[in-house]
Amino acid sequence: MKKLIVISYSLMLILGLLSFSQQSWAKDITFIPAIELKSVYDDNLNFDPKDEKDSFGGNAVPSFTLNYASELLNFFLTGEVDVLKYLTEADFDRTNQLYGIDGRYRVSPRWNFTGNFKYRRDETIDSQLEETGQAFDRKRVQTYDGGAGLYYQFTELSDIGLTTDYRQRDYGSNDSTDFKRYTISLPYTKRFANQRDTLALVPAFSIFDSDSAEDAKDYRFTVEWERLISETLTYEIHVGARYTDIDQETGSNDTNWGYLGKLGLKKVTETFSGEIAASSDIRANSDGEIVQVNRLLLRADKLLSERIGFKFDGSVYFTDTESNESASEKTRFLKLSPLFYYLLAENHLIELKYEYQNERESGKPGNPVTERNRVWLGLVLRFPKKF
Repeated sequence: MKKLIVISYSLMLILGLLSFSQQSWAKDITFIPAIELKSVYDDNLNFDPKDEKDSFGGNAVPSFTLNYASELLNFFLTGEVDVLKYLTEADFDRTNQLYGIDGRYRVSPRWNFTGNFKYRRDETIDSQLEETGQAFDRKRVQTYDGGAGLYYQFTELSDIGLTTDYRQRDYGSNDSTDFKRYTISLPYTKRFANQRDTLALVPAFSIFDSDSAEDAKDYRFTVEWERLISETLTYEIHVGARYTDIDQETGSNDTNWGYLGKLGLKKVTETFSGEIAASSDIRANSDGEIVQVNRLLLRADKLLSERIGFKFDGSVYFTDTESNESASEKTRFLKLSPLFYYLLAENHLIELKYEYQNERESGKPGNPVTERNRVWLGLVLRFPKKF
């Protein structure tokens, strides 16, 4: 089933791109190969509150991006291989991979088609902490994401779409639960004549199918409002409700209502970009359970001088099991990551990055806390080519 779905999405995108008129293949192409070479230190490789292992290592990340843009067609290709080797703890060596394609084609003046596909191979500690704020035993995991959309433009200021999205996660281990998620939505978007406000109404339906844990159906409706306050400042407000129907492995059923939302503010200037946001949604964790994730985040990127810059990425997650039939697994996860960089040239720089992680599990005896400190130092080299 997995191979069939992956092949279907891949063929859909390839055939769509190759079938376009020659006119669509005549504009700007930007190709950016890059390489990152860094040393790394990690004081808790397994993210374990009791068995902390530390080591120095080396990190190499070759990657590329390819962007094509014309009046009819836009698409973006990306590829990355992330190799990490440790000096004293070879069991924690890993090679992560990420490949993706995202495209849009204007079929006619009123019709637009979109498609995307992404493959990611990494470890549960990294991907699950980023998605849910929960840590599980370290395992290799493969994630397949795909989607397609068809949009019709009623007027210059409004359009309606039909979109489908698919996610499949394979852990390759009996200790974790593989799952699939299918989503269909019908977004309606209205752009106001003042060129500052955009309003979207988005009904959606999802099916969550796990191999050995919970199955669920999710019905939701959100209202999304984005406003351009000035040329450099934008805020967005998403407000919605959901109804979730969860079937347990034991045969019992649990239904409930919940809220969805996001409140965000973005600032972009020539020397600064920043975002602050609060959001709430449901996710699936490595146990195949539906969890409610409330998140606060702060990101900033400031050029301090012609060559020196500073970045910051911070998040706080509050996560709990969604089903009333399952044991509560409340967690609080904190991530703080400052980064300094020095520009050797326009596309080459030296980076020094520090990351602190802290997770508290309220549902376990003693409320155990897990901490981790990581440091990276190295080169980032980019070689952009424009055709």
